[in-house]
Amino acid sequence: LGMCLHKDVAEEHKRAKLQSSKIERDLHKHASMDNNVVKILMLGAPETGKSTIVKQIKIIYNHGFSKQELISFKPAVLDNLLTSMKTVLQGMGTLRINLANKQNKDHARSILSCSQCLGDDQELLPFMAHAFCALWSDQGVRAAAARGYEFELNDSALYFFENMSRIIAPNYVPTDADVLRVRVRTCGIVETQFQVDKTMFRLYDVRGQQSKRRKWLSCFEGIQAVVFVVALNSYDMTLLEDPSVNRLQESLELFSSICMHTVLQRTTMILFMNKTDLFREKILKSRRHLRLYHSSYKGADGDVDAAAHHITAMFSACNSNPDRPVYHHFTTAIDATSVQVAFHVVVDQIMRGNIEAVQLV
Repeated sequence: LGMCLHKDVAEEHKRAKLQSSKIERDLHKHASMDNNVVKILMLGAPETGKSTIVKQIKIIYNHGFSKQELISFKPAVLDNLLTSMKTVLQGMGTLRINLANKQNKDHARSILSCSQCLGDDQELLPFMAHAFCALWSDQGVRAAAARGYEFELNDSALYFFENMSRIIAPNYVPTDADVLRVRVRTCGIVETQFQVDKTMFRLYDVRGQQSKRRKWLSCFEGIQAVVFVVALNSYDMTLLEDPSVNRLQESLELFSSICMHTVLQRTTMILFMNKTDLFREKILKSRRHLRLYHSSYKGADGDVDAAAHHITAMFSACNSNPDRPVYHHFTTAIDATSVQVAFHVVVDQIMRGNIEAVQLV
């Protein structure tokens, strides 16, 4: 009998929800007891890379993940692989790309109808492993995957496809790189503690629907800084739940509401303009020019720096408080060096109490 991956994901979601509730209670209880702790609030719209940055912080400052923690991500990695392959197969219809090998139609049907990936031994079912390999060897599938930005294939799909032989192997244990790229939808507050020199930092990652964020924000009096994460490459993308809404526009509206929140009026605002690697590739290679989606951009089509700074200026303009400048850094969440450099600067600036804009691109 197979075990449905969604059951594992649901159990993880339940545990995360319980942990989030505990963090909320602790925030209220210890609001006035944290004079020696620096608190950073991390916010952003879904799919911006916040969770990846939090994982990088754990790797950089907290000695990474234990083997057991890595193993716990295995169902999610395989679920991501399955979801990504389904998305490509559906995208082939949109792009009118056929399977190069007609014998792969049965494999495609198996993937599209699949709700069970793991057996009772927590290993990938053999027929699924065979289907994955056969489909990724199909030139039609590869051609569609290469055009994934046209049907909003998730950012990590190509990584998982290219590492498929290792991921579907018996006794697979995820690596740090796998964990950084895996997507696990959660709601609530995730707290990460880390120490720099003799100072303890608490990083709060607020996840979930915007309506609930308003309630959680009231818990965060005494926050020294807000790090708001923006996906630069989302300028041409729409929300899965509402294709009429541009993702970057949603992010702008969320940041504007945060800037105006009464609890955060004196809090330093820092923008992490994230996914610079994917943004650069899209600007240079996809012909999906920024001006086609945001008419306010007047720069050259292939000018990555001009496009990035234009989007950054759009966010900076959301701040109506002249006494509180908004600072920004350009980041690539899957690049440990990029995150470490950015966070070292942020930590140093918070400790000095005098945040200065530092360009990291």
